Amino acid sequence: MVMAIAVQSCIPGLDVLVLGLIILLQEEDYKNMLWLLPLFIFLQEGMGSRNFGVSIVWYAVVFVLFTLGRWLFEVGNFLFVFLLSTCLGAAYLGVAWLMAPVQNIPFNMQEMLDVSLIQALFLPFAWWLLVMTRRWGSNDTA
Repeated sequence: MVMAIAVQSCIPGLDVLVLGLIILLQEEDYKNMLWLLPLFIFLQEGMGSRNFGVSIVWYAVVFVLFTLGRWLFEVGNFLFVFLLSTCLGAAYLGVAWLMAPVQNIPFNMQEMLDVSLIQALFLPFAWWLLVMTRRWGSNDTA
């Protein structure tokens, strides 16, 4: 979590904590998700990386898209995460566009397209790296 916050502070608008949510959903670890998801929301709201309240909608969209994808694909492979990250990149833009008038803030389409693209490109490779380090760590203890 500390690494995610450090990476997120270097790249404005990027949500790195969503990787933890995706892995928790893949592993169906709902007990840990029950206490980590509010922590992720509080961290996102506190860091100010998104406008107030947007992180709740964002994580709800992640949960819905993941659940829909689970019905169609095997959730543990790279192709699923790549397709999910593409959809999440579009959803990132959509959530920002939807919430901008509600919060009475200006919406810069080009800036949000850039941030959404970075989010979509970052997720599959960061997911792969995180899964590989988790497997590597579990092989050492076995």
